[in-house]
Amino acid sequence: MWDRFSQPPGPAAPEPPLAMPDLRAHRTGNTGVPYVWRFEAKGEGPHVAVVALMHGNEPCGAVALDRLLRRGLRPARGTWTLAFANTDAAAGGRLFGPAGTPARYLDRDMNRLWAGVRAEVPARGPPPVYPQGREQARVAAIAPWILTADLLLDLHSMQVPSPALTLCGRSPRARALAVALADPGWVVADDGHADGMRLIDHPRFSAPGSSAAAILMECGQHSAPAAGVQAWRGLIRFLAQSETLDAATARTLLAEANAPASPAKPTVVDVTHVIRAETDEFAFVKQFQGLERIAAAGTLLALDGKRAVHTPYDNCVLVMPTRTPRRGQTTVRLGRIV
Repeated sequence: MWDRFSQPPGPAAPEPPLAMPDLRAHRTGNTGVPYVWRFEAKGEGPHVAVVALMHGNEPCGAVALDRLLRRGLRPARGTWTLAFANTDAAAGGRLFGPAGTPARYLDRDMNRLWAGVRAEVPARGPPPVYPQGREQARVAAIAPWILTADLLLDLHSMQVPSPALTLCGRSPRARALAVALADPGWVVADDGHADGMRLIDHPRFSAPGSSAAAILMECGQHSAPAAGVQAWRGLIRFLAQSETLDAATARTLLAEANAPASPAKPTVVDVTHVIRAETDEFAFVKQFQGLERIAAAGTLLALDGKRAVHTPYDNCVLVMPTRTPRRGQTTVRLGRIV
């Protein structure tokens, strides 16, 4: 019992937001391309690639790769390629915030620029011209190192504080990989974006005749400390699943992160509808976080000018709603649980 001279404990102080790590130590890389590292074990195994900072304002992947590199971890077999993608945007831009703060991108969304990209080193001669800007140039620079991977993990975070999820596109190989990882506990199969091809949808990973697979892990809200934890856990599980990270080391690292050794079977959602804003007046009827299951078909979700957006069927799952959609943007995906 508290006496009159005692004070009950107050609420715990909130965790500081997830911050971008200092990446200067990783700038030189060891491939000739800044911020791209490759490590090869003596034992044979798959080539595994991990990409962080596809968007410069998503620090969780950079936190995970920075930790991996600073701990000196190396593959027990096979090859690791580790790439910090859009470091220029991470260093500061002015599209989505004050100058000098991390930006999603500088000229174009880097994760919409993978159509037609080849895993070829540019020929010597005058530097090529990239009409779509700095992100397109960076894609061309890192493509030879990551588009030869057998397995690829692309680490991202989200605008809203939604539960973490893994996007697997429409590739059965990627879906099987995401389900096998089982962490995060949601797997979403979708068709990508109309305004450009994502890395995980590149034919290297999505073509029927290819044996390669790529997944995109959305680890949580951009600044949430939990996103950094999820990125680290997801990275370790991915490397362990590929059998390039020693199993005993993986178990130790997961135990340090308080991650269950055997996560529960994930929930798989098949996206059936992509809702895009037709006006700049698009507004949800309430603040959705993502992965809500709406029980009844015909439930009003949003108003888009004079257009009303309703759930098309019962038990409809909302995937990654956008807080501030603009005309032409994807605002939310709708899906069924498989």
